[in-house]
Amino acid sequence: MSGNKNNAATAASGPAKNSREAVHQLVEQYARLDETNVATAESMRAAFLRAIKDEPALLREELISDFLAQTIEPEDLARLEWESPLHMMEVGESLYHSRFKDSEIARLLNRHASVLLHKALYHYEKEGEMEKMFRLLRLAPSYLLRQDAELGRLHYRANSYEIRRVRRSRRFLFGYLLIQVILVLVLFPYLFINAENGRLQHEVEQLADVELGDDGYQLISFSEGVYWAVITASSIGYGDVTPTTTIGRMIAGTLGTMGVITVGILAGLVLDWITPRRIL
Repeated sequence: MSGNKNNAATAASGPAKNSREAVHQLVEQYARLDETNVATAESMRAAFLRAIKDEPALLREELISDFLAQTIEPEDLARLEWESPLHMMEVGESLYHSRFKDSEIARLLNRHASVLLHKALYHYEKEGEMEKMFRLLRLAPSYLLRQDAELGRLHYRANSYEIRRVRRSRRFLFGYLLIQVILVLVLFPYLFINAENGRLQHEVEQLADVELGDDGYQLISFSEGVYWAVITASSIGYGDVTPTTTIGRMIAGTLGTMGVITVGILAGLVLDWITPRRIL
């Protein structure tokens, strides 16, 4: 009995405890352990879990995954300290890839995966990190969500968060479009008219004490300015109204760049922003 205790302590604290050989040795020693040594058994299970936590790939070995399924209790996983929820899910993902002999082993491994998923989700819920909780639930196997009522509650909370996120995104999008309309229909036509009619350029020359040298000023009406701004912002550019001054060309370049960026952003993000994502 004392020999088993000494061997367990050696396996739990040896310098190579995270190696495959150390884990195999610990599994073999646990099989020979007297059932009355409850404290020693608990210490050995904790040492096993620490090794798995540091090297999740070990779970792909059938001997190790069988030991985890048949010997480790959910309480053992709950007591284990984790660096982060992502670390928990890294171990949980290794459980999904574990080898098992029959459906009972698979059921036990799924139970452990569910414990890890619960623990990670509870951490995000406590910290109010709903976006991380939503992303984690999207990655979780759908069969775990269907089998557990508590995971169903967290699933509902994450979907509620997603609906609120979409509503905020829609309001932001409408606000952005409103500002863009004001810029195109009011501000940029006004700047363009003043630049092409010479007023804005004269003011810049006076403030900067420079001579820009443009003398081909043209008289642009406000309606023509609005027409030019819409055509430029939409990247059509017929060329019937064009800037002839340095300031006017700078304004045209700025508006054209903004228009291209706006069209590109809207084309790529509008569906992602206003369409709710779903957790399967």
